[in-house]
Amino acid sequence: MCVITPGSDLDRRTVQRELAYLLKQAARRAGLWLYHEVNVVSDDDLLIPDIAVLKVPGGGRMAMSIEHAVLLGEIVSPGNRRKDVIERPREYAAVGVPFFLRVDLRNRVPTMALFELVDGEYRPLAAAAAGSTFAMREPFEISIDPAELLDEEEPGGES
Repeated sequence: MCVITPGSDLDRRTVQRELAYLLKQAARRAGLWLYHEVNVVSDDDLLIPDIAVLKVPGGGRMAMSIEHAVLLGEIVSPGNRRKDVIERPREYAAVGVPFFLRVDLRNRVPTMALFELVDGEYRPLAAAAAGSTFAMREPFEISIDPAELLDEEEPGGES
């Protein structure tokens, strides 16, 4: 008998795909590499963030050292809300990751928030909800409307 665990919902997977696509282009212009769901190792801990921006390419590796992480990001899952909003940022701050990005899809209204590590804690740097502009200057520049992260039907399109 084969047991298969269902994947996350389509909105979450769509946001992960679109976010990775948009951020990857901006990260590469800044000499950084972006991966999603990459194994990041910190001492004996294995972290698997939804988005990882690294100082070096990961080509051919199974895991990357935390020392290469510039930004780690999470897309909040309804079933893991506490972990994505509270626990993971604490873990990432404790190991010195300079930036943390969170995308929340509550009520299908994407919001984005960027935090910078200051004195061992993340402090907000930028935030925006769908319909406004999320402007990030560090660790690289990008401006997007969080609404762009969801696949929505075009006016007059078919269902």
